[in-house]
Amino acid sequence: MKRTTRQWGAAIFGAAAAIIVGFTIYKWIAGDTVGFNEIISCAIVLTSLLSAITWGSREEGDGPAQDDELGQHITHKSAKISYFVILVLLLLALVADKWIFGRENMTLLLVFALSMIVLPLTEWIVSKQYR
Repeated sequence: MKRTTRQWGAAIFGAAAAIIVGFTIYKWIAGDTVGFNEIISCAIVLTSLLSAITWGSREEGDGPAQDDELGQHITHKSAKISYFVILVLLLLALVADKWIFGRENMTLLLVFALSMIVLPLTEWIVSKQYR
């Protein structure tokens, strides 16, 4: 059985994700500090894994290509959905911060407020190109 580039990418990024996430969990259980480097490394490798299992190639015919019409539709729809998911997660983080620590995290509150403005502002800017 011939493996596609997509399958090889998924296997490589899957192994890397297992190692990095496993190491981070080990550090956390061992009581070591889990900081910026560990969190960002997990995010990058998981992003790469998800991209590898999502997108195929035209040449190999193993799923939608990111640059074809279906791929662009998937990207646009996913971006809009993920925007609202992020808004809800930020709101939940604000509520949890207030509930746990009894105070507002001003940085998080500012990011939440700005994130509410991003989509309408971007739509307005893009719409100006079509007028």
